[in-house]
Amino acid sequence: MKKKLITILSLVIMLFSVVGLTGCSFFDNWFKPTLDSPTITLNSDDKKITWQAVENATEYDVYINEECVDTVLNSDTENYYVFASKINEETKLYKIYVIAKANKYNDSKKSNTVTYLIGASTQSALENVKVENVTLSFINNVKVENNVVTWDAKENQDIYYVFMYSNSVGEQLFETKINAFDYSSYVSDDEVVMLRVGVMDSNATLILSDVVYANTCSVQPTYNSQYFFVDGYLGDYYITDQSELNKLAYYMFINRIEEVKVYFASDYLQNLANSYGTKEHIHLTTAVNNACASFTETCDYDTSLAGLSSLNPYKNDITIKFIFACTEPTEKLSAVRTQNTLDTPYYETVNYEKRSADYDNFATNNKPLIQYVTTSEQLYHAVESGATPMFLTTDCSAYKLYSKAKDVLRTIISDQMSDYEKVLSIFDYISYNSVYDDNIVSRDTKAEPSFTAFTSFYLEGVLYDGLSVCDGFSKTFSLLCNMEGIDAVRITGKVKGGLHAWNKVKLNGNWYIVDITWTVTNTDADDFSSGGEAVNFNSKEFLSYKYFLVSDAFVSTTHTASDTDRNESMPANNEYYFYAVSTYDGLHNRIISSDEEFEDLVNYMLQHKQYGIEVAFDEKYITLALNRYTELHDAEMSSACKKVKTACGFPDGNILLIGTTVRQVSANTKGSIYNINLINLPESVKNISTQSLAA
Repeated sequence: MKKKLITILSLVIMLFSVVGLTGCSFFDNWFKPTLDSPTITLNSDDKKITWQAVENATEYDVYINEECVDTVLNSDTENYYVFASKINEETKLYKIYVIAKANKYNDSKKSNTVTYLIGASTQSALENVKVENVTLSFINNVKVENNVVTWDAKENQDIYYVFMYSNSVGEQLFETKINAFDYSSYVSDDEVVMLRVGVMDSNATLILSDVVYANTCSVQPTYNSQYFFVDGYLGDYYITDQSELNKLAYYMFINRIEEVKVYFASDYLQNLANSYGTKEHIHLTTAVNNACASFTETCDYDTSLAGLSSLNPYKNDITIKFIFACTEPTEKLSAVRTQNTLDTPYYETVNYEKRSADYDNFATNNKPLIQYVTTSEQLYHAVESGATPMFLTTDCSAYKLYSKAKDVLRTIISDQMSDYEKVLSIFDYISYNSVYDDNIVSRDTKAEPSFTAFTSFYLEGVLYDGLSVCDGFSKTFSLLCNMEGIDAVRITGKVKGGLHAWNKVKLNGNWYIVDITWTVTNTDADDFSSGGEAVNFNSKEFLSYKYFLVSDAFVSTTHTASDTDRNESMPANNEYYFYAVSTYDGLHNRIISSDEEFEDLVNYMLQHKQYGIEVAFDEKYITLALNRYTELHDAEMSSACKKVKTACGFPDGNILLIGTTVRQVSANTKGSIYNINLINLPESVKNISTQSLAA
């Protein structure tokens, strides 16, 4: 015991000897308070940093690139340091921070670091820039720190490009002469930034790195550093309001993410508690339920919350869980309907130069904005959001669907077409090559497997099976149009029959509505020909343009969008007047105004063996010649059809008129829309030559 006491006493004496040798009091140093850290601001133009006085501080050490370059005495108001004299042409990047100091206080921790760059960055035009998204590793070591993105310099490279995306400014492209870029002055506080770095090759193609993310907000670093991107919105897992929670829930739905842990900002939590109370966490469950109700989508799922505290209803970190009935479609039913093959899609009536089998110049291949996708849902959303879909494997459904979509567009689209012709061809392809899935609609929604496991609700329904519903039609239309560089979006909402989806497409600066579902389900046939065999067309579908490029006003009594703000941001104020613009022979439009025009149309159909076509009968002509709005309508129609049949040489055949819808077909004309079908034609008429008809 005596030896142990002597040893301890010796150690104590040695410790005090060391303290005495260092000229300071060990106990004073141990219990000294620590100064608060300064917060500095950079003024690049004046090459100056400023900061407010730190309580009890007497001076500040200024560090540039980890070297203490000067000491500034404290000012009770604003402190500053001009670092212009420390700048030289050899060093391009300067990282600056400050440490507060005072006697009888421990030094503060480092202030925030600001970065000053030599080599001005200038904004560059992004429009029409060709991007290569294959060599993502061309730029190495891309990283972000203190609102500056840096990367390894490349030999003999004088100019670099930085692509940036944020909610406040959208897409921007910058040029810089050094391998660093400070983006802080181009974005708002507290927002996420998506960045890519690249160079321009000798072919004027921009080769960009993979994506890196950054966040100007660091309130909750764990959650501020987790990101999501959906419908053009870039967010993190620090949830500040209901709108952001809505977008996160939609992101989870689209990507079939089963669980995320988020952090509810305290102000947002308090607002929820004030609105709904906190009993049994009703404020949180209501917020999540409202988020799921904010979008109208076809999906069978349940939600729940985990990580709740019975003792603390204001607990910020919560886990949101989704249970999905399926993640990708695997089932399909048989079709009830068939397509009326008497119609001819537009792309088969024109003689433009065809695309090659390996054509790959699609607008969505080379966007600076990229998204990694594996599923059908992710693919359609990425493309509609203006991103290039990227695939980690060629074995995923998204890659296969994208390849199939490319094959379709190679077949039906020519680069000689106008955007209008491309949209018409895409519309016709979907209408002509797929029919409505009556069986899935009539199926019990509670039956197994879940209705959302069926391909009719996805791209697969149209591109693989030719059997779909409004979901599949609208998703495919959006995908194909955007792949051709034509802005198109899917709109969800309600119609009188229930939930529905349709599209808006932008042509010549104007938005128009397209509803493929309501154009192909035209199955009411009237035989006004009084001749030939009776034909049941109720299981047929027809190429119809009644809801092709129409206005918001035209559907105002039938269609109600769920996201009214989004829908109203793309107002469809105009009608395209398809029947006035479109011609059936290159000369005559599709508005029939007289018996002679009716006869000319049927003659053309016979001559070119095009036995199905949709036209608009001028309201004045129908009222006058056919007494369209009287009880004698059927008899008058039969008489007119007989007259035309006789004049055209097939009195024993049938003219079936499918319809009708009344709509504005030109600025000054209303018309009744009919799909005209010539059936049961005598062989002598089918085989008649072009020359004899012309004669």
